[in-house]
Amino acid sequence: MTQSNRDPRYVAQQLLLAISMPDGLIFRELDAPSYTNVDYFRMACHLIFECLRCGNCCTTGDPIRLRPEDAAHLARGLKIPLNKALKKFTIADPQKAGVLNFKHILPCKFYDQSAKGCKIYQFRPWSCRIFPFLGIYGSEDRVVVNELCPGSVQTMETLKKAIEAVRADAGIGNASPEDIKCAKLLLREALDL
Repeated sequence: MTQSNRDPRYVAQQLLLAISMPDGLIFRELDAPSYTNVDYFRMACHLIFECLRCGNCCTTGDPIRLRPEDAAHLARGLKIPLNKALKKFTIADPQKAGVLNFKHILPCKFYDQSAKGCKIYQFRPWSCRIFPFLGIYGSEDRVVVNELCPGSVQTMETLKKAIEAVRADAGIGNASPEDIKCAKLLLREALDL
């Protein structure tokens, strides 16, 4: 992802393109995930989000959930067997069958206080990847912003202003399905950051 792809105005243009047509009309592949307009707003927020290094996410997150693929990614990143990573770092979520949580939280075991950052950033779990723009992708009707995160509040304001500016400049015009697909794919990349 280049810096120009993180420009709020550019992201707003791509967002407006992405939400101009439903995923089902663009992605005909059966295995392609389908996202809602709200999901694309979250993705746009992730693209322009700048962490202000306050540490609130890593010191107040409870629980920090892990999907099975998160645990496997963590084990590979730490270069240890999966069963060892599971035993050392996770516990079963008492309220959700089949869901894992990090054992050590408040602050997270992987939070580096002196650097105000994550020691496992490249292989952090999904719940950390989608923070601070919370929600379950594909199921909610609005972007929920964690008010304890000053960067997320700033991001929402920046994105709103960028959308207004793009719309004032005649919006997105007549885009081809290929342009819309490219915009959707660009925004989906935010989930991999």
